[in-house]
Amino acid sequence: MTVTAEYIYGLATAMFVAVCVVIAMVRWFHMCRPFDRHPSYYYPGRRAMTIIYLMPLLLIPCILMPSYNGAWLLTKAYFLPGALYQFAIMLFSYFATVKHWRKWRRPTVIIGVIALLALFTGPAIAILGGDNVNNVRIGYYIIYGLGLLMTGFCIFAVSVVLHWVARLDPDEYSNPEDFPVNFARRMVGLMMVAVVLLWVAAIADSRIVMAVLELLMASFSVVLLIQALHPHRHQDPEEEQEESASEETEQVYSYNLSPAKTRAIVTAIRKVVETQEAFLEPHLTVQDVATRCGYNRTYVAGVFKTRLGGFFTYVNTLRLNYADAYRSAHPDASLAEIVDAAGFSSRSSYYAVKAKLQ
Repeated sequence: MTVTAEYIYGLATAMFVAVCVVIAMVRWFHMCRPFDRHPSYYYPGRRAMTIIYLMPLLLIPCILMPSYNGAWLLTKAYFLPGALYQFAIMLFSYFATVKHWRKWRRPTVIIGVIALLALFTGPAIAILGGDNVNNVRIGYYIIYGLGLLMTGFCIFAVSVVLHWVARLDPDEYSNPEDFPVNFARRMVGLMMVAVVLLWVAAIADSRIVMAVLELLMASFSVVLLIQALHPHRHQDPEEEQEESASEETEQVYSYNLSPAKTRAIVTAIRKVVETQEAFLEPHLTVQDVATRCGYNRTYVAGVFKTRLGGFFTYVNTLRLNYADAYRSAHPDASLAEIVDAAGFSSRSSYYAVKAKLQ
């Protein structure tokens, strides 16, 4: 049997689809212990990632009819506008969840509708037009145009994540491992390389080049799965950003709050954090406290910084004191039990906090 470019491309597509379906199953059904007890925290965006990895099932016609122009356009549409859109969703579904930023959802749905149109419009033109050269060319124009739009959307998502990394405030989280800085950088780097490869394959317009891309994307997906299975919310925030972020919040706070309102917020914070013992929650954030207090997050963060020594210091001082009291009351307790009771997410977090505050 003669091995043709169409045969190689169809086989590579089949391998890509199979790998993605297996990854989707693993992503949904498998979580490492003991992290499976808190999936919403340790595996943000898990549902979105599962759906994304099932999307390659749309490429089944390309496996069955690899020489057909309509199927070829479907492949190009999937890997240019489609995959670029998926990259942006991966970034937002994970890191926007970590940052409690929900404004990305509505515009993303609108852009997603455009991505679906891109996925089917080009191939539909080729099929309805009799698969002739002119209609295939129109399909190319649609795919490339929407590919540029989705590239812009993907770059926007990358820029948002990098902005969060650059402006990360160490006083945002009560545990120093809650925002995965290094993981964010690795994800952004991998995706920018993938964007370049997608455009190279699209411009080359070759089934052999596309087959190579599909194998590379399958490998990329496996690497991403390995990266994501073990939670990455274990990196220390970059402390050099604390001063600038603190100054900005204090300026906003000082400009807007009266002394009376400041006292009211301090009272509300102490009630939530101390009286209601919110400090014992391992992943407490400024946003959590602000929501329970009923005040604007910026005001609450400003009060923490200017009146209570900072969110991180305030909460973790309470935790350290609680740990000491718990150790005195339970002399036979193990360190793991003490750390867990005091609200630390891990022993490494406990040691990091103790080294910083004592």
